[in-house]
Amino acid sequence: MYLQYDVYDSPVPASFIRSLRLPMPPNCPSSLFSPRNQIHECMTVIVTSQIGQGATGVALRGTLKPENMEGAGALDVVVKLAFDDGQRDSLKKEYKLYLLLRAKGVQQGITPIIGFFDDDADDSACALVMLYAGVPISDLGRNLTAIEW
Repeated sequence: MYLQYDVYDSPVPASFIRSLRLPMPPNCPSSLFSPRNQIHECMTVIVTSQIGQGATGVALRGTLKPENMEGAGALDVVVKLAFDDGQRDSLKKEYKLYLLLRAKGVQQGITPIIGFFDDDADDSACALVMLYAGVPISDLGRNLTAIEW
């Protein structure tokens, strides 16, 4: 993960490893999304802006570029980062909640999850990566002056 926004311009990426399993459809090669991916199955995320701050950490927008995955293109993503134990626990619960909702058949209104990752160096940070789905609903209320029923 490279940070390239505001005052950040990391010349060397931070390394994260997929740490929680992501259930995939039966016809999808599971090796692409399994925990502890091998180095040749990696993805590069270039973070370009901060889009929010919440109880589970900071939300950043970026571009995910799959490496060595034939036919895969770049994706707009949101990366939620957590650093302390409380934030890390909350982010894991959020991830598991997304999976539970999907398992129960809830599809609309939930952005697809790319995965949950832990910092490779010392497990001091974790990241939830998901597809960028647009402006948060909380931001929409600020721009609306009246709702007609």
